[in-house]
Amino acid sequence: MTGPRAWLAMLGQELKGRWRRQVHYVSDSANWSYKWDAHYLSRGLEARLGDAVPIITAPWALRHQVILFGNRAPFFFGPRERLHPSNAIFLIWFHGEADSGDPTMDKMFAQLPQAVERVKKVIVSCTVSRRVLMAQGVPGEKIELIPLGVDLAMFRPPTPEMRQQARATLDIPEEAFCIGSFQKDGTGWGEGEEPKRVKGPDLFLDLMARIRGAHPGLTVLLTGPARGFVKRGLETLGIPYRHHFLEDYTRIVACYQALDLYAITSRAEGGPKALMESWACGVPVVSSRMGMPADWILDGQNGFLSDIGDTATMARQVVSLIENPDLLEHLRAGGLETVQGLDWDRVAGQYHALFVECGVI
Repeated sequence: MTGPRAWLAMLGQELKGRWRRQVHYVSDSANWSYKWDAHYLSRGLEARLGDAVPIITAPWALRHQVILFGNRAPFFFGPRERLHPSNAIFLIWFHGEADSGDPTMDKMFAQLPQAVERVKKVIVSCTVSRRVLMAQGVPGEKIELIPLGVDLAMFRPPTPEMRQQARATLDIPEEAFCIGSFQKDGTGWGEGEEPKRVKGPDLFLDLMARIRGAHPGLTVLLTGPARGFVKRGLETLGIPYRHHFLEDYTRIVACYQALDLYAITSRAEGGPKALMESWACGVPVVSSRMGMPADWILDGQNGFLSDIGDTATMARQVVSLIENPDLLEHLRAGGLETVQGLDWDRVAGQYHALFVECGVI
């Protein structure tokens, strides 16, 4: 569109923006984690604003609007210079380490100090991410900590019958002690034979090697793509596993409901969501001290923590849970209590309160 019609369209957009400031959530079209963040946050904000929160991929023509970049890639690699100065811009930054060796991450860090000058607030989900950004020159007052959430209506503890059905469907013996690992931890979207170090698949295998004699029915349940490295490692160790690639994300609930324990061996995360999803399904968690576990796990009360890479300590924790059902139940109850404060609707309320505090709505 060119000429007078283009000018009139631009004028219409300008007048509409001045009359009604609306929150727009920038995500992408992929059917993965960012999609669900966008779904829950936009829905929670709509309930509070009484107005639609569009989920979009291209915010560049907006004026006088609130733009929440839920996916940071468009912000750093899109035509950022086209964002009109009348917009109030917020950026979600869940995780990332400087000098990680990841070319994409390195490019974002290189742009970071100058790029955030246009941003009202950078939203992080954990204290570790806040420290990383401050070390890279982002002022502390520009950073807001709001955790990731979980849908407590969907993720819930199973009845004995539901657990039995989940195990039968997933081919997990009833007598097994089943440990879960639901993530993408291989490089690329193929078999995943090359490990993605930040996700700690090597540490997960080291943990499994340390505990393989602790229970005669030790079994591992895997979901997610690119798990080849872990699968080959479990085969070498002689530890039985099941791997289910789920086309429908909602089917993961039954996977949690089949577990006895969830293990997180990552070196860095913004979440992971597995922490909250496990808790919501009544599954105790052992984790490395990073991401949201470092903020939310109270060691020995609602989970167990160990230093990153300390699989010897994590193994002792797992064995103690295998040998002590009362301790397992204690952590289960603690996780269920803690996760009540992490429902997505409550998290959306924190975003709404931030927008109010910043005076943009």
